[in-house]
Amino acid sequence: MHTADRSSLASLSTSLSTSLSTSLSTSLCRLSVSLLGLLGVLGLWGCGDAQLPDSVKRRSGTVLVDGCGLDSFQETSLLSDNTRAVVSEIILLCLYVRDDLASPLAPADRRSLTETVTQLHQRGYRVQLAVTTGEPVTQTPSKLEALLRDPARRALLTSSVVDYSSLVDGVVIAPPQLSNGSESAFRTWLGELTSALPSLRVSLFSPPSSESPSDIPGGDAISLSALRSQLAQVYLMTLDLHCCDGTPGPTTASDWIANVALFAKPLLGATPLSIALPLYGTHYGAKTQREVSYLEAVGLAGAEHIQILRDESGALHFDYTDSSGALAHVYFDDAHSTLQTLSNLDQTVPAEVGVLYYGVGAEDPALWATLKERMK
Repeated sequence: MHTADRSSLASLSTSLSTSLSTSLSTSLCRLSVSLLGLLGVLGLWGCGDAQLPDSVKRRSGTVLVDGCGLDSFQETSLLSDNTRAVVSEIILLCLYVRDDLASPLAPADRRSLTETVTQLHQRGYRVQLAVTTGEPVTQTPSKLEALLRDPARRALLTSSVVDYSSLVDGVVIAPPQLSNGSESAFRTWLGELTSALPSLRVSLFSPPSSESPSDIPGGDAISLSALRSQLAQVYLMTLDLHCCDGTPGPTTASDWIANVALFAKPLLGATPLSIALPLYGTHYGAKTQREVSYLEAVGLAGAEHIQILRDESGALHFDYTDSSGALAHVYFDDAHSTLQTLSNLDQTVPAEVGVLYYGVGAEDPALWATLKERMK
């Protein structure tokens, strides 16, 4: 998650976590924003009777950092005792495939990446590096497909991943959308990579298929049943539910997550499995979509003097007229809606299924304290 004003709001996160932890258990909320110098003081107060679940099942927690380093907000969040009580592992989405080699996304380099990993290790986290092409889902075919079909190019990519793997506790492959015909080539490369890293965890970000043939474009390019013996962990990318259907809506939904998890679990056998929960929201403009952080969404609603509504799932949303005169829609989550989603999942998804909290730094500052208190 890349939000321009996130760092400037970092110093507010501790006080916000305390002041907001009890203020968001409402079905309808109104926002007030007052500026103090360059910083905002945010407050939400209740307008309804919705209650937070008393408790949710304790699940293994992993956080994704979108990048090779930590901005001040991410650092504040990850170094907090509340976060450490919920999260044990960090994934840095850092290595990007360029010219057949995986390397840190500029301006990061090996030295700065090493410093970040060392800092997180000192805090007690396990750290994994994720490998991606960074391609949008609209880019098809992916440039990775031609690479995977060429043994020499695959060897170069594998060697570059192995080089950086010495810094961390594991590697996660975050593939772009692949055509179904690339399943064999992808499986071959993953086998080569795991053989080159015999003492290291290799895990996978998997498309959120809920049936076979897959209901996700390119979903059949990833065969979980064929890959499970090679993988240490699978993370189901249950994110961006309404990214591509032209209809504004929440970033995820508990019934959808449950269907995806229950479909994948028997395919994986004993291989550990996690679902993903987005920590960011979505701004739906007239022609484009973009991610928004909790603080950006709350600040926007305050600037526009807009009521923030909570739907039945717990997700927050509001509409407003943007500067071009077009109607825009904003959906995002807070501690309440995330806890409600977890509570709903507890009804059908076993506790051994973990959670990947995707996009640290974009979350409601009250999230980690709330989860620490309610996870039993």
